Amino acid sequence: MARWMRVAAAGMTMLALVGTLGVGCAKKRTTRLVADEDRIEWAKNEPSFVVIRKSCRTLDVYRYGQRLRSYPAVFGQAGAKGGRKLFEGDMRTPTGLYSIIGGRWHDRWEHFFLLDYPNAADAQRYRVAMTQGQLPIRGSQPVGIGSAIGIHGTDKPWLNRQNVDWTWGCISIASDNVRDMATLVGFGTPVLILE
Repeated sequence: MARWMRVAAAGMTMLALVGTLGVGCAKKRTTRLVADEDRIEWAKNEPSFVVIRKSCRTLDVYRYGQRLRSYPAVFGQAGAKGGRKLFEGDMRTPTGLYSIIGGRWHDRWEHFFLLDYPNAADAQRYRVAMTQGQLPIRGSQPVGIGSAIGIHGTDKPWLNRQNVDWTWGCISIASDNVRDMATLVGFGTPVLILE
């Protein structure tokens, strides 16, 4: 099955599960939801997905509909309610269905999970904005659509603790949380980002 078909199927499953779980914010944030000794076996045998709720400021990791972890998150400098990412430099975090397509160690943020932004829907919104003259001009051309959006830790833990949106469009969670997340997700993990 083609990669985009797998992601689309996973996205439909994620939307159905999120719909049954509700999209409201949890009143209490819990970092650990499954015993640590269980998570290694789960990670080996069952698919996972990530749901990011910008309005709740959370990143949740699920396995077959069961939430394993919920981490506090911060976003692009435009803020959690800054709208959908449209172009490079708008300091917004995208919304939509993505997939983890890469990962690496980063000196400032520890783990960096690269998302497949821009996806086809992002590219279509960008083309429409470009034809309607809604993009800023850099030099003689409209700014680009952007790239290199991901999930990562932080070198500014005090900003994360105070819910200050400081990234250029990425999703940042505490460094100990991104280390934990690295044991639960891998390449191909679907990521649904909601307003």
